Amino acid sequence: MKAHVLMTDKDTFPVVRDNGFWGVGTKDIPQNYDQVIQESMRYPKRKRYLGMIADILNTRVGDIAFLYERRVGFHGIYKVKSEPFFDTTSIGCVDGKWPLRIEIECLSYFPTPVPEDLLFSSKDYESKCWGWFYRKVQGPRGMNTVNPETAEVLVELLVELNGNAVDKPHTMKAYPVKKSKRRRIELHLSKLSRNGRVLLEDVLRAWLVSHIDDRTCESVREVFGPAEDIEWFANNVPYYVTKKHMDILVYHKNAVYTGYPFRYKFTVVEVKRDEAADKDVSQLVNYSKWVAGRLAGGRIESVQPTLIAFDFRESAKTKAANSDFSDRGVRLFAYRVVGDDIKFEKIEL
Repeated sequence: MKAHVLMTDKDTFPVVRDNGFWGVGTKDIPQNYDQVIQESMRYPKRKRYLGMIADILNTRVGDIAFLYERRVGFHGIYKVKSEPFFDTTSIGCVDGKWPLRIEIECLSYFPTPVPEDLLFSSKDYESKCWGWFYRKVQGPRGMNTVNPETAEVLVELLVELNGNAVDKPHTMKAYPVKKSKRRRIELHLSKLSRNGRVLLEDVLRAWLVSHIDDRTCESVREVFGPAEDIEWFANNVPYYVTKKHMDILVYHKNAVYTGYPFRYKFTVVEVKRDEAADKDVSQLVNYSKWVAGRLAGGRIESVQPTLIAFDFRESAKTKAANSDFSDRGVRLFAYRVVGDDIKFEKIEL
């Protein structure tokens, strides 16, 4: 179950609930998508719009969504109804400051929300909701992709607090803006790269999460394996209580050989727009050790560390080749932008 927690407050919650959408942005975000990209490239430290774009490109039509109302709790259950789009149309108090949007649809309406403290009311829930806990410690983002176990806990608690779902409020309706007035959120890599190299790491991360389950992209499939085995993925995944995060984390599941769904692999990805050094390999291995101990039940062999960079120093190759993390080893992939596509080449160690 791929699920997202979408942040709202007492003012924005009824607006997005009743108008079938959710949006993210900032008070000074440009009202033109091309300008959003231009300012992201010109002021990457101050204008972190590409991070928001990467987050919203992590969604897929059909994903589950919960609306988190600050100081109230989690409302549900919703689903993502559209691909991400750019629209500055003002709807209630949600105006042009929130132009990065998706349509949502209520699947089951539970009037009583889940208070946040219930997610940590038992050791079992605490263990399952690790992602939300670490995200709260680090500071929540507008859109927060949560692990499947957290989504299951939220559904359980909604049912526990409400019993059966009730009829949706008559105020709920579909997103009122015509598709002709929207612009699809996409990345034109030819304008975001130079000499085969992306200009910002956020560009590479955003492109990867938008193509990670593309069955037709052979180069991506070499990095992430069969698209049908990808159970869940997220970018900017919080790492323990530190301020660090994993660039991309992927769960792989298959039922072909076991007869039941079996989560057989975790891919931990670190991305570098330029040249990767030995310290980047060390950081990736540390992330992978945490995943093995915290998420994989100590099964080190089920964790695949993967480093993607434009190039690799010899020290990075040596560090990866000599790593004793597991028999899987540390995989290195060199990327290169070709037009509006990215190609990957595995580095033999």
